[in-house]
Amino acid sequence: MVLLLRRHALLVASLVALPLQAALSPAAAEDSGPVPRGPVAIVEETTANVTTVEPMDLLREGTALALRDDQGVIISYLDTCQRESIRGGEIVIGLGQSEITGGTVVRIAVDCDPAALALTPEQANESATLAFRDPTSTGNDPIAAQAEFVLSTRAPIVIVPDLAEVTIENLRVPGAPRLVQLRDGVGELTGTDGLLDKGGVYRLVGGDRSVVFRISRDATDAALPLLKRAIRF
Repeated sequence: MVLLLRRHALLVASLVALPLQAALSPAAAEDSGPVPRGPVAIVEETTANVTTVEPMDLLREGTALALRDDQGVIISYLDTCQRESIRGGEIVIGLGQSEITGGTVVRIAVDCDPAALALTPEQANESATLAFRDPTSTGNDPIAAQAEFVLSTRAPIVIVPDLAEVTIENLRVPGAPRLVQLRDGVGELTGTDGLLDKGGVYRLVGGDRSVVFRISRDATDAALPLLKRAIRF
């Protein structure tokens, strides 16, 4: 009788352990599905009353859009620095470019800054990007030397999909950091004071991350492709 009870207890214990072992196995982890990717592209411009998306909307792989023949959209890819001007048709967002059915597309490669877009060396090579180089040296300027990259625009935007706000601080002008509210992870870094200063050095902080960047002394006030204005971190 005791032997039968022991066998019964061992059987129950083995049956209870099986689901736990399966949950911990590599195969079970694979069955749980891939980790969702972050946004791969951003809407730069729309025409003819497109209502499904608007400028500054972030797009994930697999997002589908439909345009009338008279409607257009400009989509910029963050990892490949591809800028697509699309008119009409069905659009499916890919990893590095869109799939277009029934419409027309013109693609150009933007020489965006890999450091500003937080690209890996492999992504930078594949996208044929070119880091912007300030023609003036930092010389004996310790503040400028802190910058991780230089932007050629005075109107940058920040892309931080997992945050609702960031702060920006002008390292050349002591004072409290300015709060920037984000809409769905995107925000303009210009504030009530207008465009950022030429030659200015700024610290951007969000969550536990921070980055220091510089505005070129030759930075333009003119409109630039969104990929040349974007900071992603």
